[in-house]
Amino acid sequence: MFRTLATKIAAPARPLATTSLRSFHANAALRDQMSRAEVSGKRFWETASIKEVGDRIAVTLDGRVLKTPAGNPLTLPKDQKHLALLIAGEWHGQKALLKSHSLPMTSLVARAIDGFIGNAQGREETLNRLIKFLDTDSICYQQDFPESIVKAQEKHWDPILKWVKEEYELEIKVSQGITYVQQEDEVKAKLRDIVNSMTDVELSAFERATLTAKSFLIGLAVVKRHLSVEKAWAAAQLEVLDQIERWGEVEDSHDVDREFIKSQLASARLANVGAY
Repeated sequence: MFRTLATKIAAPARPLATTSLRSFHANAALRDQMSRAEVSGKRFWETASIKEVGDRIAVTLDGRVLKTPAGNPLTLPKDQKHLALLIAGEWHGQKALLKSHSLPMTSLVARAIDGFIGNAQGREETLNRLIKFLDTDSICYQQDFPESIVKAQEKHWDPILKWVKEEYELEIKVSQGITYVQQEDEVKAKLRDIVNSMTDVELSAFERATLTAKSFLIGLAVVKRHLSVEKAWAAAQLEVLDQIERWGEVEDSHDVDREFIKSQLASARLANVGAY
């Protein structure tokens, strides 16, 4: 991620490299042009800030505009100045050694710029990919034992199903056990339209939330700001939390996963501050 975000100030834009969506949102350093930040692994700038560039707001390091992985200027509309400030804050908060996982908003917005802005095909392909999560959404496959899981489902999953029904007048089919359940075409079509109406940044946020939670419905509830980060995390990790409750937490595994998942969900939710 550092390869192009911190350099190539005047370089022309390149097509986004073909990588998995998961690796992109995990901020893996997979780009093919080395930058000063990635080569050294150290902070080399003094200040991270923002400035107006035409009718947009740019994020800068020592006055130089950041670039996305595809070489596009990392800029946002003026009404999304808060996102530019959040991104500048991520870079300002970097210590002597750079940590790509602590730049979640940077990668989210870069994904929107490189993957969706002026790219109808990119949006369409992403929609096709994400809608498939609906038929395998964990919320739609509930267990009737043990009791601890049943109670957790009632607490964390059922309210999401209720929200979808009340907010969008959609009935989501739920299966008890592993019996495959396919949602109605009408339901898929309406949910697809809802996602398709999202802005480019909102779509990037929804993509991240869905991939992180492994749930279309949790992702939607996060982006629409129905769920807090804590509630979304609890819903996404329902079975894991039940296992921890019974057998304990694995140090340097469960705790690391928890913080990473929360940071990803938080960036997705923050991406729409002021939108609702």
